[in-house]
Amino acid sequence: MYNTLIVDDEFWMLEGLKKVIRRDCPDYTVTAVAKDGKQAIACLEKEKIDIVITDILMPGMDGLQLLQEIRRRGWKLPVLIVSAHSEFDYAKQAIHYGAFDYLLKPLNRTQIVSTLERAKTVMAPSAKGREDVLNTVPVAQAPGKELVERIRQSVQESFMENLSIADYSERMGFNASYLSRLFKQETGKGFVQYVTEQRMEAAISMIKDGKLSMTDIAKQIGYADYKHFRKVFKQYTGTSPKFYQNGEGEADDEEERGE
Repeated sequence: MYNTLIVDDEFWMLEGLKKVIRRDCPDYTVTAVAKDGKQAIACLEKEKIDIVITDILMPGMDGLQLLQEIRRRGWKLPVLIVSAHSEFDYAKQAIHYGAFDYLLKPLNRTQIVSTLERAKTVMAPSAKGREDVLNTVPVAQAPGKELVERIRQSVQESFMENLSIADYSERMGFNASYLSRLFKQETGKGFVQYVTEQRMEAAISMIKDGKLSMTDIAKQIGYADYKHFRKVFKQYTGTSPKFYQNGEGEADDEEERGE
């Protein structure tokens, strides 16, 4: 059983989480509850806790301060942040201090169960004790730059596949909107734009190589529809693939139809 500490100053939230965990998470038990960060630290000092679920906005020591203090003390247990606030700065700070995940209120049962199920993969058996928990930092705790770099590397290797930020969100355990904003902040580009650029640069390289037909190139980089590929390519380079190949500059509409 994983001993859980819930930290929230709202009674209904505490009771709601306790109910879901008791009913739908058989591997977890709510060992303690706290109304603010100071009470939570006191619980952690005297109780064997495996995971913390905490709100952000609370009187006294808030959730982010609690997370920071937990890390300052060297406690490596996973901390799940829940908040009614979707501001990017909150999520960024939470990830910076090593939060396992950041969920937005109102929570639903599926969110809670899914997140706690993932959390089990980063918690060591209770016999090892708190100090051995999370010796290997999971993807969900990677700093923003490292997280985005992992996504970039993955896209560079598999841009020909049907990729979406939602796929990475599910795989890495993050809110999709958070990942999208983080990716744009770190790269200066939206996720879809980045994938498109990787595809177009690959197409340009293949066109210069001259070994494949335009239709085959389109399929190689993930476009089953050649017309769609041609449209995107023209938006990216200013000319159609065939005219790019011939070095003739931009085609007019009549010539485009002639393709």
